This record gives sequence, structure tokens and C-alpha cells, in this order.
Amino acid sequence: MKKTIVYVIACVMIASSVNAMPGSGVIQKFKETFPNAKNIKWSDDKAGYFVSFMQNGNFNKVLYNKDGDFVYALKYCNTEGLPNNIAMELNKKFGESKILGVTEVTTPNKMFYGINLSKESKLHVLNVAADGSITKEEVYNDGTSIN
Repeated sequence: MKKTIVYVIACVMIASSVNAMPGSGVIQKFKETFPNAKNIKWSDDKAGYFVSFMQNGNFNKVLYNKDGDFVYALKYCNTEGLPNNIAMELNKKFGESKILGVTEVTTPNKMFYGINLSKESKLHVLNVAADGSITKEEVYNDGTSIN
């Protein structure tokens, strides 16, 4: 009886791990788009297939839907990952400040940057379009929103 239960559990685990892998078409698209990806990990979700990986020193996540189409990508980087126009715009608006984190968000139709910036005792949580315009700004002082 114990052997049967262990066998059934093992079969279920193997079957679920096979389901977690996307089809070869999705994997091929991924390899073509991100040829330098390292430490690749796939996971299955009701929304589709997530893949997380390292590329050029940055941690990335990409979601493909169940049909294998690209949905969005996230790249977590530091200040050096920002395009020059955005870095200059932030410097112009905030002057001496410290960028705490940058997330590049790419969808099929647009790209923007989520930026957490500290100036004096305030935290600025920004969405910045690829052209450098700030499309959303939330300001926090000691954990409390002051917008």
C-alpha cells in the first residue's frame, strides 16, 4: 500500500513538472530574444509561463501567455541601466538624489521605467516613459504618502 501511494505521488509530481515547461516554440522564441540568458528558470502559472534569468548582470522576468505570445518583461537594474535622456531628466528635476531601484517594464506596445528615488527624507516612486517624461509620481515621507 505504501509503495502504491509513493508511486502515485511520484507520478503526479512528474506530470506536474512536465506541465510547467512551455512548448518548444516558446522556448525557441525565448532563446532567440535572450541569447545571453543564464540561470534560466521556468514556472507555470494560470496566466502563462514565467521565465526568470540573469542577463548582462541584470535579473529579468518574462511572461508568455498559454499560446506562447510575449506578454511583458521586467528587467531589474541599477542607475547604469537607465537611458541617458532619463538620467538627465531625473537630474534636472531632482538634482542631488539617490536612485534606489530601477525596473524596466516592456510590453508589446510600450516601455517605461519604475524608479524609486530618495531625496532628503522623501521617497519618490516614479513611472517614467521612454521619452523621459514622468507619467506617475508618488511621494512618501517616513512611510506615509504625501500626495
